[in-house]
Amino acid sequence: MTQPNMRASRSRPSDVRLLRDVAVPLRDGTITRAEAWVPEGPPGPAILVRTPYLKETAAPSPVVDVRLATERGYSVVVQDVRGRGGSGGEFEPFVNEEADGADSVAWVAEQDWCDGRVVMAGMSYVGATQWLAAAAAPPALRGIAPSLSSDDYAEGWSYRGDVPQLGFLATWNAVDLAPFEERWHDDPLRACDELERLAGVAPWSAEWLDAGTGPDYWRSRSVAHRRDDITVPALVIGGWYDVFCDASLRSFARSRHEHDRLVVGPWGHDAELSHLVGDANVGIRGSGVVAELFDTMLDFYDAVLAGEAPRLPRVSVYVLGARRWVGLEAWPPAGAERRELPLEPAAVSVDPADPVPSLGGRGLLVEVPGSGFGIRDQRAVAARDDVAVALHHAAHDRRWLAGPASALLRTEAEPGRMWTVTLCVQQPDGALHNLTEGIGSDDGGGVVEVALGDVCTTVEPGQPLVALVAGSSFPRWPRPSRAGSQRLLEGSRLELTAAAFTQAPTRCAPRGSRKR
Repeated sequence: MTQPNMRASRSRPSDVRLLRDVAVPLRDGTITRAEAWVPEGPPGPAILVRTPYLKETAAPSPVVDVRLATERGYSVVVQDVRGRGGSGGEFEPFVNEEADGADSVAWVAEQDWCDGRVVMAGMSYVGATQWLAAAAAPPALRGIAPSLSSDDYAEGWSYRGDVPQLGFLATWNAVDLAPFEERWHDDPLRACDELERLAGVAPWSAEWLDAGTGPDYWRSRSVAHRRDDITVPALVIGGWYDVFCDASLRSFARSRHEHDRLVVGPWGHDAELSHLVGDANVGIRGSGVVAELFDTMLDFYDAVLAGEAPRLPRVSVYVLGARRWVGLEAWPPAGAERRELPLEPAAVSVDPADPVPSLGGRGLLVEVPGSGFGIRDQRAVAARDDVAVALHHAAHDRRWLAGPASALLRTEAEPGRMWTVTLCVQQPDGALHNLTEGIGSDDGGGVVEVALGDVCTTVEPGQPLVALVAGSSFPRWPRPSRAGSQRLLEGSRLELTAAAFTQAPTRCAPRGSRKR
């Protein structure tokens, strides 16, 4: 998979200039501030990183390594977005990033140390600034690499099936997006129960946490519906335990460019892209650093700047359980088939004062111990009286679960009741390691569909799959509004996507993983 360095003719820089607090003007006269690392030598391409989290702390990271970038001949520009850090203006998430991003790309391209070609990098909201800038189609922009992010800031970011991502949105706003002097560092979780006070420091949060917020609100802040406007290739990087995992996959599914690529590692929403995901070690090959992910990004940039197809497989996924990378032509892989497993009838109770606690998974709790994501032993949850073990199934053959999972629940409950499903794989020592989870609302029709997102793991012969069903999961999602009970009826089922792992295409992945 390794691709020759397209800039090999340029000698490795012996020195790098750091330009501090450079003024980057925007079209309305607002002055933003940036830092730039510029290698010696003739002008070359630049990597632009636009962050709301302080430019001084944005690099290095596994997706923005200044040393490696400048050695390859790239300048790196890290900019505080409007109203953040050293930049002027007023900050409101997502609202100004399209126009401001286009202006910033143009400014970088005009500098005497840039050859007029710009690419973008960054994680989470910094990935959103890439999608939004790309929608403006600035001529100098040649490629983006949004990591653990999305092109849609409603479903898959703020909501799961129209249910607000309470824990993530509340703690993110309380700690990361509120003005610095008003942040709730000491107790971010209180934001989940103090939404009116949260809106006092992050006014937009009131609309974000309202499931009834109209689609026009989010269409004005997202670009998923405008993918035809994005003409540059994108390297989409996701994580199987990331809060935006499903949204990242949907971003890639909306691909419009033949050079678009997808990489999905085992990661949670973790700036280090570690192979330690929650309580589990998922294999050193899964580390973003060991896999040399940023080198892979630079290879992608080299190729698209040269107008060539990246040599990275169209899809590279890390297979949990097997602890290895696999290169594919598409996701889900060719030959994957839907399989159904029946869920046992059960009754669950609901108590708003004692909801089922969220434990790991594809969540995110900012500055909360454990961070709300990752693999966590679910046995304590399964043992609760208000949680049903609706599936305990062991296959006779090895399976590769590779693609969407969902649950179709036939129910008996009052309208408005919530249903949560957590899919787990039981380990030899009895631990229940969560793979994914989802939530759905009962509208009174007796059928609830719960999307669980995509999974990518091997399940060994005799290793049980376990599904836990409940009526709440707090603080991941809102507390139930009232106490009561609800029933899961005969005819409910789990739907999985499975493929034969032994028939998977030749292994190929981010480069470093192939060396070990």
